[in-house]
Amino acid sequence: MKSIEKVSGKLKHRVEDFIVEEIGDKWDCGVSGKFESGPTDLGNLDLDDPRDFLWCEMEKFDLDHFSAIKEVAQGLGFGVDSIGYGGSKDKRAWTTQRISIFKPNMERVKSFSHPNIVLKKFKWAKRKIKMGYLEGNRFRIVVRDVDKKGAMKIVNRIRGMEWFPNYFGAQRFGSMRGNNVKIGKLILKRDFEKAVWTILADSSEKERPDLKFARDKLAREKDFVAAAKYFPHYLRLEKSMLFYLSRNPGDFLGAIKRAERKNMLMFVNSVQSKIFNDVLERALDEGLDFTKKGQQNCLLMGHKTRFFDGGLGVIEQDVLAEHGLELSDFDVREIPYLRIKGSFRKAVVEVSDLEADISDDEDFEGSKKISLSFVLPSGVYATTFLGMFFDFE
Repeated sequence: MKSIEKVSGKLKHRVEDFIVEEIGDKWDCGVSGKFESGPTDLGNLDLDDPRDFLWCEMEKFDLDHFSAIKEVAQGLGFGVDSIGYGGSKDKRAWTTQRISIFKPNMERVKSFSHPNIVLKKFKWAKRKIKMGYLEGNRFRIVVRDVDKKGAMKIVNRIRGMEWFPNYFGAQRFGSMRGNNVKIGKLILKRDFEKAVWTILADSSEKERPDLKFARDKLAREKDFVAAAKYFPHYLRLEKSMLFYLSRNPGDFLGAIKRAERKNMLMFVNSVQSKIFNDVLERALDEGLDFTKKGQQNCLLMGHKTRFFDGGLGVIEQDVLAEHGLELSDFDVREIPYLRIKGSFRKAVVEVSDLEADISDDEDFEGSKKISLSFVLPSGVYATTFLGMFFDFE
């Protein structure tokens, strides 16, 4: 696929520049005309005929998803497991989504109040809202500080976009150190000692100074006992590994086994993601059409993967070899939950209800702002779409 010349711009300059409205089966959430917290309005909810689950919309402003769920749960006197939701939403954004509350205390619901959260549009239901229930999200986004010439050019290209490559975003590979793939490959190759050292001691100029100092000191001194004391407390993965190795010297496999599964899966999944991106990029460059029915997927590699026939299969095998891997590497028998079978992911994503307009930017004199509205399927990031057109500062 021919690359698009990007223009520079500012994303999320204001919180209200990034609006996300969840779309589900028979529901369509929408943000208020103006975000205002206050007493909870139960509307016409029948309090005399309750069900096990109370559904409502959770509208939040400039608050990360998991903090919002925690605040709601605590405000209602429950644990977070009592709150169901179909997907997480951005932090620096104005978002609204459906959540479910299990057997709520209605007096607590009535009195709930939070400066960054509003609960609204209540209804009784028989089931919990779970991950995957939503169909997609509607995005209303403003990109600011775009020069006039670049704005005209990029908007014309955006308006002609019907689908875009479903690449994994950069956050998949480590936003600070960018070494998730490196660690994942070491695990797949069973070099557990080097994998642990890379997790602990690889440093980056992008990291906080105290963290970089700790990693560099460990790399020099190689003293796990001392490092367990001076590593920052907020590094849960590293701290757990250091405490384990200080008591079990040389047991690097054990350190990985004791780590949280989600961390280790993140590293291995990043390898799958990088291979997926590389295969997709090469396939599009060679003119393969993923918009045809029955030809819309690329592989997420695993030990039970079967390569596609034809040109795509050749690309898959070439890219896997270039990464120095074989399918059998994904069968990490030493760590059973890392025995990755493999699956599929859509190669391209349809973008629908797309609108794009240019106007003067009131925040940056002499610049333009681009106002965008579009719908993406569940699990697809707006930033992945926008990253095709913009370089954000």
